[in-house]
Amino acid sequence: MVEKNLPGEIIKDLQSVCQLHEQAVCNHEKCREFSESLSQLLVRLEDLKFYGTADRLMSILINCKPKEASHCEKANLVGEMMKDVAREVQKTIRN
Repeated sequence: MVEKNLPGEIIKDLQSVCQLHEQAVCNHEKCREFSESLSQLLVRLEDLKFYGTADRLMSILINCKPKEASHCEKANLVGEMMKDVAREVQKTIRN
């Protein structure tokens, strides 16, 4: 569950990470960048005690395993999970 009182900076970073995943599907360097960015964002969320959102990102990271020489087998799953988080964040902005 995404918390309703996420700081604007965190929301922007979540949106950026979502866009980064779209670029990363066929690009190993972007894939690594996505994984590292998501991991850093997870740590920030935990430090700020937004544990629900941090848990969502952790479940995404569990499925994210950048591979150098082959196509990501879980790109669609991770992409859909990121889109779900982005939709939830958008709902909190509107409310």
